[in-house]
Amino acid sequence: MNNLKELTHQQHMRAEGTGFIKRLLKRQITEYEYYVFMSNQSAMYYVLETEAAKCGIFDGIEEIKRSLKLSSDLSELESNFGFEQIRDLKSTSEYVKYIQSISDPERLLAHVYVRHMGDLSGGQIIKRFVPGSGKFYDFEGDIDALKEKFREKLHDGLADEAKVCFDMVTEFMIELESTLGTMEKTD
Repeated sequence: MNNLKELTHQQHMRAEGTGFIKRLLKRQITEYEYYVFMSNQSAMYYVLETEAAKCGIFDGIEEIKRSLKLSSDLSELESNFGFEQIRDLKSTSEYVKYIQSISDPERLLAHVYVRHMGDLSGGQIIKRFVPGSGKFYDFEGDIDALKEKFREKLHDGLADEAKVCFDMVTEFMIELESTLGTMEKTD
């Protein structure tokens, strides 16, 4: 058993306490705001999953990957609401570059832990509040069994890099919230 959840609790709470997440859980975000969020998430998940797959991180837990489901949600939002592709936020570009600079599989695993375990857990609550079908939050098979298989790969040594990931997620959420007020949907 590892203590990774406890070791990263403070950073996790900070990320969950951002304005965007609070508004999302109160159903106070627009379809366009959710689209901007998911568009940026797509860039981050794609690079993380590409790099993590090269290291075999998804071996035995392939169903945890989110990129294809995220692309499906983006396509749905684009067709339903006529949204066009947007530029990534600065924090998104920085995260992509950061992930591409990591060669250590353990550090990549820490990022997969933060993002994908969050989708397996809190994402199941978030799904009820998002526009569209929210396929991003759908997992094949038994979620509890998938979590257990994933936990077998985890250990306390991932804590420092997991904290880095939580901090980067928090910075993204802060930038997203401050940027949304200045963005307009283009027709």
